[in-house]
Amino acid sequence: MTEKLTIQQVSHILQVEVSTLRFWEKEFEEYLQLKGNKGARKRYNQDQLEVFSQIKELLQTEQYTIKGAKRRLELDRTLASALGVEQNFKTTVFHMFNAIMEELQKAREESKKLAHEVQLLRTEKELIEGKLLEEQNKGLFEFLRDKLQLKKTSEAS
Repeated sequence: MTEKLTIQQVSHILQVEVSTLRFWEKEFEEYLQLKGNKGARKRYNQDQLEVFSQIKELLQTEQYTIKGAKRRLELDRTLASALGVEQNFKTTVFHMFNAIMEELQKAREESKKLAHEVQLLRTEKELIEGKLLEEQNKGLFEFLRDKLQLKKTSEAS
């Protein structure tokens, strides 16, 4: 995207208040690299939008403090320059990793549900087997009782 965005557009894209973006501008100016004339309306490029997005992720999702977020941004910048990795690639990998982690979490939850269902089925099976054994024993008992009664009546006659 070569088009520059207004602060309202960035606010809408990131779903944060304009006042929050203005605060982040002041706190993270060295990472945003904002240029512009005093009094002129600021416009933001793709790189700045990505930095704002990263700041939002660190502060709101990962619950970093301002100081911690600055350290993390500095670390990321140092690693990117040391490794020669482009920010877009790093962001893409980061989002892919997050998506994989979310899928793993969903799979874990599904696995727990299935394990619970299996346990319920095992318990139900044990109850049914117990009732079946009880019925078999009852049938055997009645069979023997009937045989004994027949034997007693044949001996009495």
